[in-house]
This record gives sequence, structure tokens and C-alpha cells, in this order.
Amino acid sequence: MSLSRLHSCFVSIFLLFASHVLMMNALVCRPDQIQALMQFKNEFESNGCNRSDYLNGVRCDNATGAVTKLQLPSGCFTGILKPNSSLFGFNHLRYLNLSHNNFTSSSLPSEFSNLNRLEVLSLSFNGFIGQVPSSISNLIHLTHLNISHNEFTGSFPLVRNLTKLSFLDLSFNKFSGAIPSDILFTMPFLTHLDLKKNSLTGTIKVPNSPPSSRLVFLSLGQNKFKGQILKPISKLINLNHLDVSSLNTTYPIDLHIFSPLKSLLVLYVSRNSLLSSSLNSSDISLHLESLVMRGCGISEFPTIIKTLQNLQYIDLSSNKIKGKVPEWLWKLPRLTILNLVNNLFTGLEGSSEVFVNSSVQLLDIAYNSMTGEFPIPPTNIIYLSAWNNSFTGNIPLQICNRSSLVVFDLSYNKFTGPIPQCLSKLRIVNLRKNNLEGSIPDEFYSGALTQTLDVGFNRLTGKLPRSLRNCSFLRFLSVDNNRIEDTFPFWLKALPNLQVFTLRSNRFFGQLSPPDQAPLAFPELRILELSDNRFTGSLSPSYFVNWKSSLFKTDEDGRYGPGLLFGLLIAHVIASYKPKCFLMIHALTCRPDQIQALMQFKNEFESPGCNRSDYLNGVQCDNATGTVTKLQLPSGCFTGILRPNSSLFELHHLRYLNLSHNNFTSSSLPSEFSNLNRLEVLSLASSSFTGQVPSSFSKLISLIHLNLSHNELTGSFPLVRTLTNLSVLDLSDNQFSGAIPSDLLLTLPFLSYLSLRKNHLNGYIEVPNSSFSSRLVYLSLGENQFEGKILEPISNLINLEYLELSSLNISYPIDLNIFSSLKALLILHISKNRLLPLSSDSDIPLSLESLVLSGCGIIEFPNMLKTLKNLHHIDISNNRIKGKVPEWLWKFPRLSIVNLVNNSFTGLEGSSEVLLNSSVQLLDIAYNSITGDFPTPPLNIIYLSAWNNSFTGNIPLQICNRSSLRVLDLSYNNFTGPIPQCLSNLKIVNLRKNSLEGSIPDKFYTGALTQTLDVGFNRLTGKLPRSLLNCSFLKFLSVDNNRIEDTFPFWLKALPNLKVFTLRSNRFFGQLSPPNQGPLAFPELRILELSDNSFTGSLPSSFFVNWKASSLKRNEDGRIYMGDYKNAYYSYPKEEEEEEGVLNWKAVVIAYGPGLLFGLLIGHVIASYKPKWYVEIVGPDKHKEVDSVSLCMSLDSRCDSFNNKNNVESNM
Repeated sequence: MSLSRLHSCFVSIFLLFASHVLMMNALVCRPDQIQALMQFKNEFESNGCNRSDYLNGVRCDNATGAVTKLQLPSGCFTGILKPNSSLFGFNHLRYLNLSHNNFTSSSLPSEFSNLNRLEVLSLSFNGFIGQVPSSISNLIHLTHLNISHNEFTGSFPLVRNLTKLSFLDLSFNKFSGAIPSDILFTMPFLTHLDLKKNSLTGTIKVPNSPPSSRLVFLSLGQNKFKGQILKPISKLINLNHLDVSSLNTTYPIDLHIFSPLKSLLVLYVSRNSLLSSSLNSSDISLHLESLVMRGCGISEFPTIIKTLQNLQYIDLSSNKIKGKVPEWLWKLPRLTILNLVNNLFTGLEGSSEVFVNSSVQLLDIAYNSMTGEFPIPPTNIIYLSAWNNSFTGNIPLQICNRSSLVVFDLSYNKFTGPIPQCLSKLRIVNLRKNNLEGSIPDEFYSGALTQTLDVGFNRLTGKLPRSLRNCSFLRFLSVDNNRIEDTFPFWLKALPNLQVFTLRSNRFFGQLSPPDQAPLAFPELRILELSDNRFTGSLSPSYFVNWKSSLFKTDEDGRYGPGLLFGLLIAHVIASYKPKCFLMIHALTCRPDQIQALMQFKNEFESPGCNRSDYLNGVQCDNATGTVTKLQLPSGCFTGILRPNSSLFELHHLRYLNLSHNNFTSSSLPSEFSNLNRLEVLSLASSSFTGQVPSSFSKLISLIHLNLSHNELTGSFPLVRTLTNLSVLDLSDNQFSGAIPSDLLLTLPFLSYLSLRKNHLNGYIEVPNSSFSSRLVYLSLGENQFEGKILEPISNLINLEYLELSSLNISYPIDLNIFSSLKALLILHISKNRLLPLSSDSDIPLSLESLVLSGCGIIEFPNMLKTLKNLHHIDISNNRIKGKVPEWLWKFPRLSIVNLVNNSFTGLEGSSEVLLNSSVQLLDIAYNSITGDFPTPPLNIIYLSAWNNSFTGNIPLQICNRSSLRVLDLSYNNFTGPIPQCLSNLKIVNLRKNSLEGSIPDKFYTGALTQTLDVGFNRLTGKLPRSLLNCSFLKFLSVDNNRIEDTFPFWLKALPNLKVFTLRSNRFFGQLSPPNQGPLAFPELRILELSDNSFTGSLPSSFFVNWKASSLKRNEDGRIYMGDYKNAYYSYPKEEEEEEGVLNWKAVVIAYGPGLLFGLLIGHVIASYKPKWYVEIVGPDKHKEVDSVSLCMSLDSRCDSFNNKNNVESNM
């Protein structure tokens, strides 16, 4: 094949992808759904998020295009949620999370009941008020309901009907009255119940006999239960987490009551009176990891703690415990966090090394009465607070050897001596109000971590250390009330983050006038205290870039008053200066050892795709224990092998683990996943795992969701019989073989989603006809080796809503009547199967919304469609259907997407306005044999493709009135006449290979949306329109094979996104030398075609900023292909030309070997030129990377047909 033909071939591939980006086979969100989503957004103020942020939380069903998931970003919306909101039109929603948005005291609309397919509903932190409407009880599919942290009132919500609930959180509201005593009977699957901080009363009945409750998390604190709730709780033997704080009992709680709870890991009994004897001899769970007894009036140290060797977190703060902290406490082997704040302790038992070998990492002993010297800190300490005691002596120098130490607060004690030399290593340092002497160490190295330094109220002398200028993270600096002698530190002016700076009451002296009046100083400063020093002169406020006058507050004598300092300490220190890893005891999230394990896990892989912050954004920890319970890796974050000894398998408390869309480079699945035996969700999709699934996966008995799809896993069907809680199982796109367990639905009674698509499986699924009813709503079995035996049992799955049976490999045609019993069916995919003739009396479910019959050998238009009035999506592409498209098709009231590609249609029945009032928004009738004038397009059309037909006449001018139209592809037809004037409104325009005349309209307005414009192979004349300069989004521009007369368009050089530019075979003329040699031109250009014109001169490669030499590819004989305006020829590059970096672009197609063009067009064009509107509709492709070959293979007819285009062009 000639190179010119290859070029045409590959340009056609580009056109294939660039103009047809929204293929039906990759359908996600329907246009009407996108429109409704944007309407919902427009009901609120949304300054906190843009369109892209908003749509990132949207997921749509692959088949129907209906929105199934909506998760608002935090802080996105402000406004009232009204009953007529477009939100309540999303009837297919299964997951809805509006949490952390401000609905400004809205009542909860009863219209939530319209969303009756919801499985997850989260409305926490939303500002809702009033009562929960009774209609919420209609959401019978809910498994997760969270309406916490609002202002709801009234009685306990009606949730009896929500029998599938696993998670119920009503905490932090104002509910009152009795809770339903039989709540655990009516909700047998409930595992998480949080009623904390309401005004509820009553009790809970717990059966003495099976079935036992599944409850593992129970939080009842800060209600009005008055203690009668305790006895039933002792029967909930599966509890892991129990919070009964502030029960308002009139008698002390005996901890023995919790002795039956042998699985208990977390116990909160704060702000209750406790029976003192039970603090010394209680039979409490030895598994306990977290014990919180804050504010219980305890007067002696509880010796029961001595037996709890698994404790990781202890909180005894705000009690009245006297004496010394016992020495044995520091020997608990797993103790990580200890809070003893606000007691009456006088010291610590043992020597100065009493806790040096302790495992404690967060220690707070503040606000006690401890005396003597401070002991040597624990080796792995991160947070150390001992403020407001009476410690004396020197600060222990060993803090300089504690590399993990981040926060150090010994303020308000009686320490003497010097300040240690190692402050650079700490982020928060507070030594305020001691008796420290000497100068502040001048040891702040470049890159010092210090954010807060407070050494006020000591006896420090000398000067401010000049090395402070290295503290680029410093926000708060206070040296007030010392004896420092120095001039004003103008040398600190460049610190980029300093907000608070106090020098008050020292011996500073000299002029306050800056050495220069330039304002570039202290760019973030908000508070400055200079009073009670010896400064002279004045300091112009203009010297401080962002100084706000409202922050100046002075006393009558002109000094800054106490209100300033209070604002400083509270607002700036407490709020702003908390570092990322500053884990306050009172707001505990991730324990330090857990953070360490997480970072160790990250360090096992290459992770150029995400930084620490991106990584940790997907982490959640238990508020009580600080253990990691959720880890969701960002897509494309990790590359490397997942090894059996990975620190991942030490995160034993994980309940949710998602490693999908990362590259584990052909790792086998480690059997150590079984260590994570609390997992409820495990997703390893698209992660490059190979080999067999280890049998140890069967130990993950708490799993509800298992996704191993899109890997290279082999072997027989994985052992999942023991995973009896499974609701979602996705094994699709692997290489599993052999028979599936015929009793799969019997052993997995809660299974609602099963995808086995694209494996090598056989066998069948047993579905009993008895009273057993499967919960399965989603079933995908296509592209396996079932050979048809699978069909009859499927007809018994009467709850199915989605059924995909493509490429079943059966030897006989399928009768669609077999699906007549599936009355709930919404989506049916049976592509690439033979079908019995589709008669109008076929008994197919009338509820169908999406029907895909692609590649089924159909020869007549299926009249049975006429009865399916609910259809949104029809795909009958790649068949052999003849004749005209019937007129009745366009009258379907809800039809949005029609794919008729690659058939033998010759026309459309009806008048030229047959499509006009249709609801269709995405229409593809490409690659048929349709003739005549093109009909008037539908009013709400977004995507219109009719390439490779035989349409004649003018392009309909009505496209200029279609404001929603974004993609127009009428290429490879016989259109004549002019190009319409409204191209600016479209993003993708392909009019290639017609007989269009006149000039390209000079009507591209500022901000034009156009990204791709191809008008090649027409009869266009005139000049290139100068208004193309307004097309800042333009990426692909092709005007080849026309009759355009113009000079080279150097005036387009500033287009910021132009990557492909073809002028070939026109009448361009004149010098190729640019008017100036400046390099700021065509900053993104990758491909330029100039051949077969009348240019003269040469074009230096330096003119193209980002042109990469790697784009030049010689053929095997070492020649570079070039073409002049008459004949193509080969030329050996001259050495001097190579050395000068100048290409002789004498009307050149640079560097064309076929490999280059394929790489450029497929790599750059297909990937990069996917228009933004397409990404917004279907979302970024997070599921897998699609190489050019597989992408082409998925396009069926278009891949089969692009060679026809190439042959036509190459023969012109």
C-alpha cells in the first residue's frame, strides 16, 4: 500500500474516533439525564464546585443511561431543597449522597419516596429540619440510611418497612420519644445502629433464641434512656463497638453487665457514674482495644485495665484520679494513645525511663499537678502534651532523638535551662510560660518543618536566630515577654506563610521604617504585636501586602489589647495550625501506627500518579479506635507487584478496600487477603492480577461486595459458597473456565448483582420453582461458553431488571418469548446471537427501557418494538435490515438514543419533518444506503451522525437552531451547497468528502466551542476564515483536498490547543519562512500537512515549540518521506540540515512512516481529542485503558468500513 493511502487510512481512523466519540457500545449518561442533573444544580447556589466537580460524583447505568448514583461534593450546594426539585425525577437512583451540603433549614420532602430503587441514602450534615416524612418507609430497597447531624425532630422515623437495612444512622438530631422495641426483629440485617445525641427513650428487645442479632455497631449515648437500655444490650453478643455515654442513669453502672460481649473491641461509657468495685474486677472483654471513660468521677486508677492486654486507646480524662500513674500502664504491649488530661495526678511511678520503651505514640497528661523532672519520652512518640503541670529541671534532650515527634507542648510548667537545639524537626513547639534561659537556638535548617513556635514568657536573651528565615512553613511565631535585644526583623519579610508574629514586651530597638518601601513583604501576615519595646519611627501599613485594617485593635494607650491575643490563639492556633498528621485525642481519626502502615504500603510501589495527599484522601479510620477501616486508592496511583508480605495485610480492621484501576504488574492474588477478615467491600477491578484466586478468599465471610473484574485471572470458578452475605459479585472480563456452581443462588441468598461476562464458563444456574425467590436484579453472562443451557432457568429470575446474554455461542436461534416472565426487566442485551423472527406478537416485557440487538442477523425492522413505549435506547446496528426506517419509531415518547449503524436502510419513511418532534437526542444512522435530502433534525438533538450514506441536497439550516447540538458528522455523502454559518456552536464538525461549495464561513465568534473541524475533500474556495483565531479549543483542523487560495496561516500560531493541521492539496502559495523567528508558535502542534500546494522556502523546526524529534521516523531504508506540490518523492536528509535543526519543509508531510502516523493519530487524536462534553456525559474512563486495536474492534461496522473510505480517497 502506498504511503499516501496509508495516510488516508489513518486519517480516517482519526475521523472514525474523533467524530463518533459517543458510541452506543460505550453509552453511559443519557442526554436527558445530564440535562436534569444540570437543572438540579441550577436550583442552588453552587459556588463551592464547578460542573466538573459536580459530575465527578455521577454514575449512570451502562445500558439505560439512567443516573444510578449521585454523590455531591462537600460544600457544593446552598439553598432550599424543594418538593418539585428535579432530583426526584431520577427514578433509577440506587445511591444518593447529598451529605455536607447546606440545604438552609429545608424540610425533608416526602418526594424522596419517588426514588424507590434507592439502596444507599446519605443526608448527613445538610441543615435539614422538621420531621422525617412517613413516605420514607416506601424506600424498601434501602440497605444504608444516614440522616445524622441535622435538626430533625419528632418521633423515631418509620423504618419498619426497611427490612433490608444494614446501616442506620440517626445521630446528632432532636428525635424524641421511644425507639421501637422490636427494631432488631423488623430489621434482621442491621449491623450498624447509631442513635447518639438525640432525646430518645425506651428499650430494645433482644431475642433469647436464634436468630441472633447481626448488630456489630451500637451508639446510644447522650439520650434519655435512663439505664433501662443496658440489660438488653448485654444480649447483643456480636457487638464490636458500643457507645453508651451520658445515659442519664440515677445509679452507677456495673461494668460486669458487659461481660457477655466477648467480641467487644470499643467501649464508650463516658459521663456516667461507674460502680467503683467494677473498675477493679470486672469480667470485661479481653479483646477490648479502645476504652473511653471520660468524666465518670473516677477517683482511683482502674486496675481492670491491667488485664486488657489488647488495649490501643485509653481515655480517662476529666476524672478525679489522684496519686501517681502506675508503672504497669506503660507495659501494655499495644497501647498507642493515652489521654489522662484534667485529673489530679501528682506524678508517674518509676524511674526517669519509665515510659522510654512504651509503645505509646500520642500522650496527653496536661492539666494535672505533676512535679519533678520530666521522664525520657517514648521512643516512637508523635504527640506529647504535658502543659499546665509543675515539672521542673531541664527539657529532656532525648526529644532530639525522637524522629517521629511532631507536636511538643510543655507550656505552663517550671522548666529551666536552655531550649534544645532540634526545633527544626518539630511542627508545633509550645514552651510558653516556663523559666527557660539562653537564646533561641540558631539551628533552623533549610526546609525546617516548624509551623508554630511559641517561647513567650520565659527569660530568653540574645537575638532572633537568623536561620528562622529557613522556616518557610512557619505560621505562628511568638517570642513575647522575654529579654531579647534586636532590631525589627525585616529579614523575615519573605516568609510565605507567617500570619501571626508577636514581639511584645522585649528589648527590641531601632527604626521601624523598612529599608525599602516595596510592599513585597510578610505576604500573609494578619496579626503583629510590637508594644512595650524601644522602637522608633513608624511602620507603614502598605509594607504588609495583605494587611487588613480590621485586624488592628489597640488599647487607649495605643497598645494591642487582649482581644487580639485571644483571637490569635483560638482562631489561628487551634484552627489553622493543626498539621495534617496532628491527631488530636478528642477528634481521633487515624492512629499513628496506622498512618505508618499506610505510608509503608505506598512506598512498596511506584506512585508517580498520586501524592501523599491524594492517597490519604481515600482513607477513613474508625473514630474510636483510630484503625483504618476504608482504603480507596486513586485510579492510576500504584505500579508494582503486590507481595504476600505487604503491609496492606496488617490493616486488620479494614471493611472497605478498593485497589481498582491500578497496575499491579501481573501479580498473583496473595492468599494473605484472608487476613482482612472484616472486609465487607473488596474491589480489585482492572488491576492486572493474574493466576488463580486463592481458596483462602472463602474466609472473607463478611463480604457483601466482591469485584475482581477486568483482570487476567484463570482457573475454575472461585470458591464463594461460604460468602453467604454477598450482594454484588463481579468476575467479568477474566479467563475463568469450567462450570459455574449450579446452586450459586441457593448458597448466596442475598445476591442481587452477578456479572460473569467475558470468561470461558459453562454450565447453568439452578433456579428452583418453589417459594424460594432470588433477589437477583442484575445478571450478565455474555461471551462465555454456556451453549444455551442457561436460558430456561433465567426465565425464573422474576426480579431481574438487567439481563445481558450477548454471544451465547448457541447453535439455535433464541425465541424472545422465553423472557416473557421477566415482568420487571428494564434492560435486555442479546447482541451477536441468532434470533427467531421478531413478530409483532412477541411477548416481551413492556417495561423495557433499553434493548440491544446488535449483530443478530435481523433482515426486517422488528415490529415488536412498536409496543415498547418505555424504550429510551434502541440499538439494532450491524444487522442486514433493508427498506426504510418506519415513521412510527420516532413517535416513541421517551426515546433518547437510536443506533441504526451498518444496515441496508435506503431511507426514512415520512416527510422531511419526520424527525422534528422526536425526543431523540443521540442519533446514529451511519453506514447505510440512505438517499435523498436530509430530514429536519430533532429539536433536542445532541449527537447526529449520518456518515457514509448517499444523502444529497443542502445541509439543513435548522442545525443552526439546535442549541444542544454538539457533534455533527455528515461526512462521506453527496451534500452540495454552502456550509452553514453556525459552526461555532458545535464541538465536533465532520463534513469530509461531500461536494460542498463556497468558502468556510468566517463566523467563529470569541469563545467558539469548536474542537474538531474537518471539511476536507470538498470544493471549497476562498481563504481560511480569520475568525478561526477565536477557536481557542480547536485541536484538529483539516481543509485538505479543496481549492482554497491563501498564504500560510502564521496568524493561527497562537492557538493553544491545535495539534493536527492539514492543508494538503489546495492552492496555498507564498513563503514558508515565518515573519519572525520567535518560538512562541503552535505550542501543541504534532502533525502538519502542507504537501501538494505552491509554497516556497523552508520552515525551521524551531518555529514549532513542542515539536519532538521522536516524531520523525525514517523508513527502513533510512529515508524520510516528503512531498512537493506536484509529485511525491523521497529525499535523504543532508547532514548540515540535521545539524542546523532545520527541516526542508518544501511543502512537506514531515516524517511520515506509517508507524508514526498510526501512533500520532491513535495516541494523540483518539485519546486527547475526546471532547470535554463527552467526558462530562460519560465520565472519564476510569475502568480501563483501551488500546487502539481493542477500541477499534469494539466499533464493529466502523472498523470494517473505514477501508472503503481510504480506497475512495486514495483514488482521487
